[in-house]
Amino acid sequence: MSARRTTPTQPRPHGIGRILHPSSRKAAAQRMFSATTLVVEAFVVFFAVLVAHQLSADSRATTWVIGMGIAIALVGAASMLRRTPWAYIAGMVLQIPLVLMGLIVPMMWWLGLAFAALYIYGVYKGHTLDAEKDAIDARWYAEHGEGS
Repeated sequence: MSARRTTPTQPRPHGIGRILHPSSRKAAAQRMFSATTLVVEAFVVFFAVLVAHQLSADSRATTWVIGMGIAIALVGAASMLRRTPWAYIAGMVLQIPLVLMGLIVPMMWWLGLAFAALYIYGVYKGHTLDAEKDAIDARWYAEHGEGS
């Protein structure tokens, strides 16, 4: 059984859509970096909700509902990264409420900005690494053939 990945039947998009297009590699660096960041962010949101629970006695239920909604959305976006480019966009959009949690927990201004930068860097750098691996694989298969 060959470990070579299949070539997509549709042409890859250009511009920002090219970067957000899910890789067809089985273990894509872009997906790995992005999913890891989103799941860790979900844990950070959970712990920020615990802090917010103590800071705002008036709206504890609202804090839990909004915080857990954000955490579940982060994990959901991470789980859909393999299937659709919209999950990468959703991950970027979910960085906004993460930063805005700084309205309740001031430390989240810094953590939110740091995670947003980490997510965007992971999407871009992961795409770059996957493209380099695809070029290396194509060169190797061109030199050695399919059956090697």
